[in-house]
Order: sequence, then C-alpha cells, then structure tokens
Amino acid sequence: MRAGLAAALVGLLVLGSPAEAKKFKYAAGPKPGIDTTFTSTEAVISPIVRPRGPKVPATNLQLVSLVANTAFSRALQSAPLDTGAHVVLAPAESHPLNFVVEHAVLRELSRRGVTATVRRTILADDSLAAYSPDGDPLLEYQLATARVSYLRLVGWLPFSGRVKIERQALVEGALTIRDSRSANVLWSAGVSYNLLDAFQADRVSLVEDGRYADLKSPVPTRNVGKVFEPVIVVAVVAGLAALFFQNRP
Repeated sequence: MRAGLAAALVGLLVLGSPAEAKKFKYAAGPKPGIDTTFTSTEAVISPIVRPRGPKVPATNLQLVSLVANTAFSRALQSAPLDTGAHVVLAPAESHPLNFVVEHAVLRELSRRGVTATVRRTILADDSLAAYSPDGDPLLEYQLATARVSYLRLVGWLPFSGRVKIERQALVEGALTIRDSRSANVLWSAGVSYNLLDAFQADRVSLVEDGRYADLKSPVPTRNVGKVFEPVIVVAVVAGLAALFFQNRP
C-alpha cells in the first residue's frame, strides 16, 4: 500500500514539472551537398612537356616580326623623341602586314617612355591638325617590303630527314616625323634588316600562313645530278686511289 502511494507521488511530480528543451552544439558534422544544377564547366589545357620534345621551327610570321622589331628599333634610336613625349602613329601607305610594324614601333616607343595615339588609316595632309589638336608630332611608318624567301636546300641526303631549307626574312621601309600643324618633315630614317636561318624541309606546312602571300615562297628543288654528285666524286677519287696503289711496283 505504501509502495503504491510512493509511486503515485513520484509520477505526479514528474508530470507537474515544466518541460525544458535541450540544445546540442556540434563542432563538426556532415556538410550539405552542393547543388550542381547550374555548375559551369572549365576547360583545362595541360601542355605536353618532354625532356626531348619535337623541334618546331619559327613560323614565317614570327621570323618577320623578329626582323621588324630589330629594324624599327634601330631606326628609332636617332628619332628626336624624349621620355614623356606623345606622338600620333599612323601608316603612310596600306600593307597587309602593317600590324607587324605597328607592334614593332609601339614596342620601341614604350621602351623609351613615349606615349602614342594609334591611327590605322592614312591621314590626309590637309587635316593633320585635326588628328593632333595639341600639336603633337605625327610619326608615320612605311612598309615597303616584308617577305620570306626560300634560298636553297642544305644537305645532300634526301632520305635521311636532314635536308633543310635556308630562308631569308627581309623587312624594308621608312619612318618619318612631321609637324602636325605645318606638315613639315622634322626627321626621317630608312628601315632595312634581314635574317637568315634554316629549318627542316618537311616542316613547310608548319611555317607558312596562307593568309599572307608575301610570307610564302616556292620550295627550291634539286636535280638528280646534284644529289648524287658528291657520291660520284667520292667514287672517282676512291677508284683513282685504288689504281694508284695497284700499279705501284
């Protein structure tokens, strides 16, 4: 009887006490999944690097650009342009490779600390002041020649893969600085430079660009007589030497 009353009293106490919510804090736990519905892809290009990779020759455009950089850099050395000056750069005539000269001139002007406003069309003489309202001088470039010529084949073993084509890259032109108000010529210099190199004969398709006719050239040929001429000379010399030693007493 007493045990039943004690149990009833404990039950009343439990039911009568107010409920308390417990809070739990987790230092770490599972992270929610990432929604990939609108995820964009990214292309990753990994270059192939080998200790002994294939030898790829410079393209004809790269070779002409190298020659133009040297040619116009040398020509601008005597130009009366101080650091901090500003010029208007424009072509004196149209040429498909004017962009090569523009890059070469801007490269040298940047090195000297000279700023430039670039124009890609020929400026009319009667409106030079409109292109330079502050009276800055006009720097005009002329590209007379920019071409690559294949001169000859180097090597006489046609099936060994060692035959090379000797090529010449040539750039010729002129630079002129004029007063934008009076159009008077303040300075002028000629531009000329060339470079020779050789590349493997089976790499012609890699160096040429069909968009520029001046950067293509007929591949030189060699007739059969010239190919076997060294072999014939060696054979004749060897035969004469053998006869000489056989006829000795």
